[in-house]
Amino acid sequence: MTATRRKRLAKSLLVLVVLGLGWLGLKAVAGGAFAEPPAADADGRFALERFFDGSSQSQGEIDTAYVSAETFTADFTGTATEESLALDERFHFAKGDRLQRWTLAVRPGGRYAGTVETESGKGVLSAPVPVSGYKTADGVVLDYDGYAPGGGSLVLHFRHVMQAQPDGTVLNRVQVSKAGIPVAGARVVFSKPPTAP
Repeated sequence: MTATRRKRLAKSLLVLVVLGLGWLGLKAVAGGAFAEPPAADADGRFALERFFDGSSQSQGEIDTAYVSAETFTADFTGTATEESLALDERFHFAKGDRLQRWTLAVRPGGRYAGTVETESGKGVLSAPVPVSGYKTADGVVLDYDGYAPGGGSLVLHFRHVMQAQPDGTVLNRVQVSKAGIPVAGARVVFSKPPTAP
């Protein structure tokens, strides 16, 4: 690698770090998505598999570091047992619909393990990537290295911090990072569809 190329690479990395740290600071001050996740609690009252059994929906907004904000909705179809959840999440973005397919197993000690597949911008479902997680006092935390719905082949780290709300909805704060540097965040509210009278 030439000296000029090393300097360009170092400058690019410095810009990423400065932007990432600035955005992280902004989000921390605002109580945003990049707060420390809550502690594990094997006896937590929220069960992901029960909430997502059947039909669910969501509304959310993605904030990309200093670049843009995008709103979206999603529809979910889940099939749950006491020990597993198979969940199709169909995102509705301005640029089109994208699918994420989750397969999660309930493990002893309030743990979750499984996979997620994500549809790319070209409409191709990725190979499954591992997901791990745990219950908290009133929610669930899920972590994985995978792909953004509608994105390309760039592998990103995703952390979903879900918290059950008194009104029956679930707040999901999503942290997206690359090499430990925050690149995006999302605030999503999951709900059950209204029941017919």
